[in-house]
Amino acid sequence: MASGTYEATHTRILESGKKMFLLNGYERTNLRDLCGEAGVTTGAFYRHFRDKEALFSALVEPAVKSIQDTYETAADECFHCLSMGNTEDIWAISAETIEAFVRIIYAHFDEFKLLLCCADGTPYINFTDRLVERELQDTHRMYEFLDKKHIKYSRIDGKKLHMLIHSYFSCIFETVLHDYTQDEALEVVHTLAEFFSAGWRKILQV
Repeated sequence: MASGTYEATHTRILESGKKMFLLNGYERTNLRDLCGEAGVTTGAFYRHFRDKEALFSALVEPAVKSIQDTYETAADECFHCLSMGNTEDIWAISAETIEAFVRIIYAHFDEFKLLLCCADGTPYINFTDRLVERELQDTHRMYEFLDKKHIKYSRIDGKKLHMLIHSYFSCIFETVLHDYTQDEALEVVHTLAEFFSAGWRKILQV
């Protein structure tokens, strides 16, 4: 087996994990094969990671956090606008955020491949659904803001709302599933932002 510092071994395990998970998916990746690819024993592996799931998490969590942090920032900006009775700027914030999402995705492209294509058997299998659920919560929070500000709007709830929000995130992640280049993805999401903004304006009548 190859020798080296703790950091070098850690890096080899991460690289091997990414390679094997992308090739086989999480569930079909054998820990012994993963360790062989990294040039370490299984004993050495357990000095770095609790288990295979911990390794997967270490690979994808920075990408997940980047998306979550960007979402949180955009949500704060939108609710600040709403608190001021300003509904117009939220559409510009939405367009900027979808572009930011794409840039994050392409800074962590392999990690998003893992999340979207290789996560069966991990807690990340519902990654998209978690984003959708958060957006659902914030949409209902937006309704409360609009009510408090006595801003007229048309409310949409239930399955229709879930379907629309899920389709939004699904369209973004199609760029990963079909291996778009970053330039192609940016061009597509600009159109996507225009499409969804116009649609939400029509439906919400805001």
